Amino acid sequence: MNIETYNTIPQANNSFNNQNKKETFFTVKLVKSGLADMLWQLSLLYRVAQLLDYTYVHTPINYDKRYRLNFLGKTIKKIENAINKLIKIDRYSHITSNFLGLDRLKYNINEQKFIKYKIIEVPISEIYQEDKISDIEQLKEYVKEFINGVNPTSKKVIYCLTFTPELYKGLRAFHLYDLLNNVDPEAIALNPLKFQLAESYRKAREYRPVDIPFNDEKVKVVVHLRKGDRMLVNLNKKLIGVFSTKVKVLESLSDLSEWENNNYSNSNETYKADNLLQKIFDRYGKDNFSVIVMTDGYERTFQNIRHAISKGEITLSQEEKRQLYLAEKTANQEFENFSHHSNVSTIIGESEKNTFPSIHAIVSADIVIKTTGGFAWVLHSLFKSPTRPSAIIQLGQDEDKTVEDIGLFLAENISGFKSR
Repeated sequence: MNIETYNTIPQANNSFNNQNKKETFFTVKLVKSGLADMLWQLSLLYRVAQLLDYTYVHTPINYDKRYRLNFLGKTIKKIENAINKLIKIDRYSHITSNFLGLDRLKYNINEQKFIKYKIIEVPISEIYQEDKISDIEQLKEYVKEFINGVNPTSKKVIYCLTFTPELYKGLRAFHLYDLLNNVDPEAIALNPLKFQLAESYRKAREYRPVDIPFNDEKVKVVVHLRKGDRMLVNLNKKLIGVFSTKVKVLESLSDLSEWENNNYSNSNETYKADNLLQKIFDRYGKDNFSVIVMTDGYERTFQNIRHAISKGEITLSQEEKRQLYLAEKTANQEFENFSHHSNVSTIIGESEKNTFPSIHAIVSADIVIKTTGGFAWVLHSLFKSPTRPSAIIQLGQDEDKTVEDIGLFLAENISGFKSR
């Protein structure tokens, strides 16, 4: 199938309900990056710890907001940073974590219960060596060997599995991911964490509900179009590539690295998403669906380009600067194409105001259609209700087959669904 389905998870898989086992606790230390990236790191280290049947203790996540601030924003950020040093909490990360319900997980590192516990780091980047570890049993033995060699003097210990930039930013983290998937392709080991996250998220929404333009009586679809930090801008004969905060001038597409070539975005994806929605509506009836299209838009693209120009990292002629100005003025107009669908709403732009509605729409969706990046995939797969089936679709695959697969998913999982 062209879609990734998430079926219901039997409650019996939730090993947190086993109260008789002697618990050995673990937490994680992550490489600071975007929210979804850090949650993916957490899920990977969690699966490693489950090889030893350890119990998770949550450490608050301080993540990066990956967009540049204007002058007022920078001033406010400086004041916040000064406060953060005093209270040791990043305000925005704290608010977002609480929105996700991470403060409601079963165990948190800041609880009174863990004050006298000793934290012992377990450096996964050192333990996991691809040339020595080829299967999951070897990985398990190497982790056990390290932990047994520590020989802590106290029984009150929390093992801290650590990611390092060297492991995370290279391909080694994906090698580890593939190794775990070889024996656990459905990520069954993540089920206890998923149950906790979904339940904590549900309770957080009871406390702090969010209004989003979904019709709960219909099949809820999210389309997530990542744009701002993975973009190519064509200025006549010159290409400008924006990848995260890095900006470079390209002579042609052949100058892109393999990763960049596979992950950059363009306006064609927006029109492909619109065409796919139209085919779904034509086949299964427009009135059966409620859709939210969300995108970070292009603000960050042009912010990063202007920043690179001001720092002398790239040079543009006056004519190219004029073209850049015109391109920025019209860039977001492509999203207006969705307005001809009466059952489609949009969330456009990356801001604190849009963050929580976007997250809630992704978690609540029955079907997620996504482009590059892991934001929608990670949030949906970790926080959506385990008792509710759903599907994730990668945009750009065979459209006709995708439409067929969606029909199979709807027929099998959506109660009372009838195609037109």
